[in-house]
Amino acid sequence: MAETPKDLEGLLNELNEVARKAGDKVSVREVYCAVGERSFGPLLLVAGLLGMTPVSAIPGAPTALALVTLLIAAQLLFGRRTLWLPKRLLDLSTPAGRLMATVKVARKPARVIDRVVKPRLGFLTGRVADRIVAAACVLVALAVPPLELLPFVAFVPATAIAAFGLGLVARDGLLILVAFAASAGTLFLIARQLLS
Repeated sequence: MAETPKDLEGLLNELNEVARKAGDKVSVREVYCAVGERSFGPLLLVAGLLGMTPVSAIPGAPTALALVTLLIAAQLLFGRRTLWLPKRLLDLSTPAGRLMATVKVARKPARVIDRVVKPRLGFLTGRVADRIVAAACVLVALAVPPLELLPFVAFVPATAIAAFGLGLVARDGLLILVAFAASAGTLFLIARQLLS
């Protein structure tokens, strides 16, 4: 298993290398092996980023991504050292060319983000904090299915999940605080939906 990437550009490099070697299709298993078995942060980041793309407009896609987020976050919450994914999920694949095109588009923003994101506020990035982040990701993921009924609103929880994932990857406590703010926004949207 590979070492877990330490920044967004490192994650993109790993994804590009996997796509380059894969041939026609890239499986979740190949991505998982590339980013490392302690891949909680990178995989949360990928799930969040997918939820911020046009993929989230496909009916059922935000809920499917929320289920993946739940699977990852629950394992982090319960203190697993390595991530387990079911064979059915590991066998899912996407065209390698599409992954490489996505990586190419994401490179420039990734460089900007990596200049801003850095290890800081270490008390928000330790093992106890990781479990608090995992609990927040579980809550946000549970909020996604009702929000899917509203057009384009599933973008908000996806942003929170991506920020949590990147915060875990970069060990950036400030970004994790931003993610908590986005999570509060998600819960506010849910409350408003229920009360209207």
